Amino acid sequence: MTITQELADILADVKRPGDYFVSGRAELLAPKLEVEGVGPIALPLLPAQAKQLIKAATRAPFGRGADTVVDTKVRRTWQIAATQVRIGGKHWGTTLDGIVARAAEGLGVAAPVTAELYKLLIYDKGSFFVGHRDTEKAAGMFATLVLALPSDSTGGELVVRHKDREARLDLSCDEPSEIAFAAFYADCVHEVLPVTTGCRATLVFNLVRKTKGKARKGDEARPPNYDAEAAQITALLGGWSTAAAPSAAGGQVAGTEIAGTEIAGTQTAGNETAGTGCPLKIVYPLEHAYTPAELSFAALKGADAAVARLLAAATPDTGVDLHLALLTVEESGSAQYVGGENWHYRRGRRDAGEEESTDEFEVVEVYDGSRTLSEWRRPDGAPAALGKLPLEDDEIAPSDALDDMEPDDEHFREATGNEGASFERTYSRAALVLWPKSLILAVLNQAGLAATLPYLDALIRTAQAKGAAKSPTARQQALELAGRMLATWPEHRWHDRNRTEPTEMGRLLAMLARLGDAPLVEAMITKLLGQQGHDRTDNRAILAAIGVLAPDRATEILTSIVAAGATDAPSACAALLVAASKGPSVKKSARLVDAATALVAALPGDPASAPKDQWGRPRVTQPDAALVADLVVAVDRIDAALAGRAATQMLAWPRNFDPDAVLVPAIKKLLGAKQKSGPAFEALHQAAVAHLETRIGLALEAPRDWTRPSRIGCQCAHCAELSRFLADPLHETWTLKAAAPSRGHVEAEIKRANADLEMRTERRGSPHQLICTKNQASYRRRVVQRKQDTTDIQVLMALKVS
Repeated sequence: MTITQELADILADVKRPGDYFVSGRAELLAPKLEVEGVGPIALPLLPAQAKQLIKAATRAPFGRGADTVVDTKVRRTWQIAATQVRIGGKHWGTTLDGIVARAAEGLGVAAPVTAELYKLLIYDKGSFFVGHRDTEKAAGMFATLVLALPSDSTGGELVVRHKDREARLDLSCDEPSEIAFAAFYADCVHEVLPVTTGCRATLVFNLVRKTKGKARKGDEARPPNYDAEAAQITALLGGWSTAAAPSAAGGQVAGTEIAGTEIAGTQTAGNETAGTGCPLKIVYPLEHAYTPAELSFAALKGADAAVARLLAAATPDTGVDLHLALLTVEESGSAQYVGGENWHYRRGRRDAGEEESTDEFEVVEVYDGSRTLSEWRRPDGAPAALGKLPLEDDEIAPSDALDDMEPDDEHFREATGNEGASFERTYSRAALVLWPKSLILAVLNQAGLAATLPYLDALIRTAQAKGAAKSPTARQQALELAGRMLATWPEHRWHDRNRTEPTEMGRLLAMLARLGDAPLVEAMITKLLGQQGHDRTDNRAILAAIGVLAPDRATEILTSIVAAGATDAPSACAALLVAASKGPSVKKSARLVDAATALVAALPGDPASAPKDQWGRPRVTQPDAALVADLVVAVDRIDAALAGRAATQMLAWPRNFDPDAVLVPAIKKLLGAKQKSGPAFEALHQAAVAHLETRIGLALEAPRDWTRPSRIGCQCAHCAELSRFLADPLHETWTLKAAAPSRGHVEAEIKRANADLEMRTERRGSPHQLICTKNQASYRRRVVQRKQDTTDIQVLMALKVS
């Protein structure tokens, strides 16, 4: 039997909540309180009226054996009989009923309960009552209820003991709109500590069960006793925690290897506790519904409260953490229509105005879904910033707890086009969640990088703080968490050229550099190599991380990174080489030759020789000015011969390295950054200037007739007629009267050839007519280009000599 089922079986017997005491505060709406011989009593209690009450009171006695005696060394307080007290008002009955209901629930009493006023007690400064038990003062009495009226007083705490437990309750309350209360079973030993300032008045009630005859099972007027269940839970969870401890201590990341070097880390694969077959956490869904606003241990109802109280009492000695969370299930999939008279199958929709009814549809199959835990609460009310955690199948206790859940929100979509009907629905339940304390980092890792990255950063900061060396726990935890993050790191991701901040990988690499752990750095680099590229925003972190390694190993890894990303992320690799080659060290540059050679070898050229993707298509990343500029800087610093080969490759393939879109902007970028030396720069600068000079030397004259360039690629009848029209010097307009497909084809060819034509469709008659009118678009483009070329060549020449 699994631990989740064992725990569910134990908790199945926990039906009745309750404890030996309950306390709290309730809203108080101006009751009408009168005492015989004193008159109306104002609240909060005034010192003058306190003195009047004492004058009307007698010393409170206590029971000693069969006798009732007064002894101020044992009990020093004043009492006024219930027959002398009248309390009422419009809202008092509701207030008292609410307090009694809360007391009964807190004490775990299912039978109807009534409160009978016993006495009004007045505690002036120094008043107290030593430990004692209450005697049964009325038939059916099982507990005592104390209401502390608002007053300006301190001290006088109520201490209640039951077996080996003790509760110290502060009943002081000077807020006139509130009343403090406490209730406890009559067999509990309790005492009132001395009042230190002021005077306090308390109304004491006997709580009496209304049930006549023999009490039914579950109606017993005593705290529910789950000692046997508590012992079972303590043993079960203790064993779970002990079994989990070794898996949190460390191990190796199986299969993590770079060039034959095995990488140490943490054994983390899978959701189960390593080697035990136990889940990482246990999730116990509760019975009642709770909104996020009311989700707390204090607000749990009925059996939910009983289970939570039992687990909260059992977990401290087991090494297991307990939380309360909101469990959310989201599902979507296919549906089918099952009824309704207004459905038109041919049209596939309802009549207009008909409201959607879920009764007309039924779910066919769930295609997609998620189960997450959020809105975390701790038993002590402290914050728990855990984010969203996934819920695994083997973590639910019992395993079928979610099978009969009713959706909180459910929507069906009717069939449209080729798509059938579909549905979306959401469920929410509160749940108690447990996990061994030793696995907190594994649990946190389930929340994903949004939670683990800031947590790891905080651990590293703690480890590096002054004096942290005396306590290596933070560093050990940081190493463990980093290992777990690496074990579950996503295998693939998209690269974003326009990104301005480091990626999650870059952030983790920077943290690993701060940790200075070489095996973890190499494990992270393995992940990077598997993604075949990186973002240029990660370059600083990459260099910092491999700086932890020996120089030769760092160079070897740098070459591997560039070789792996040269095709898919060449711009990032070129920027990485620029950063790595900074400084005057010839030795450093010499070590980078292999990396630079790998990048140059991957430059796009003949598509036939380009690497292929899984579908056999060429894997080519279109170069841009930033790539060329960084590549030129890197190769000019690293190796002159390689720089010459790189320039030759780029100039040989203008289709990939377009002079206007890539080369000229790259040279301008380099000149602006004062990077204007080296063989690659010289070759590209010379080619860019020659390109501009050649085009500037071309004649620039507006068309003298209606002849226009004819670059129509298609030779169908309509396109051939179009080509003749473009070459015709006499005619400005051509009309094509044809069906829509033919007109659309001709329009597409005109746009593809960027012909000097304006088009419009005349929609009179049948078929419609496509009217094409010649313009001077090519000439206007050449005028704009000439202006840009003149400006660019001036910039290239001026900056080159400056």
